[in-house]
Amino acid sequence: MVKLTPMAQEDFAAYLERSVREYAAEHVKTGNWKESESLEKSRAEFDKLLPNGLQSKDEFIYSIVDESTGRKMGVLWVEIKMDETPRRAFGYDFMVYEEFRGKGFGKQALMALDEILKSKDVESMGLHVFGHNVNAFELYKKMGFEATNIQMRKYYKKK
Repeated sequence: MVKLTPMAQEDFAAYLERSVREYAAEHVKTGNWKESESLEKSRAEFDKLLPNGLQSKDEFIYSIVDESTGRKMGVLWVEIKMDETPRRAFGYDFMVYEEFRGKGFGKQALMALDEILKSKDVESMGLHVFGHNVNAFELYKKMGFEATNIQMRKYYKKK
């Protein structure tokens, strides 16, 4: 089983740097951003959402931890607008590290998050998934998420 524990400060800098790079790369891959501007745009989005790092208001960043070994297996970041009614959440980042994928740990992490959100009186949770991330999309469907918007693009020139 896995548990979600608040991310330790000593893990945050490495997490942030990796996430900024990966988010930039995803936007380049989907054709949303030019590579030359992607890191700057990504960093600006993270700075806006996490102006005070782990202490940013309404932002909850968890390490996904194996309960039996204490080993960190991934990260889950959710925003909960605590001052709003109804209280809603938005998942900004969910990553199970490569060596732990395909073993049910992602499902366990989302189930643990469900319990946290219920305990905080959250009515619903939204998230974004890049269209090419079929595995994540299928996991979210299995966990009860429903598509609310779908954007599509047709390419006329190969990238």
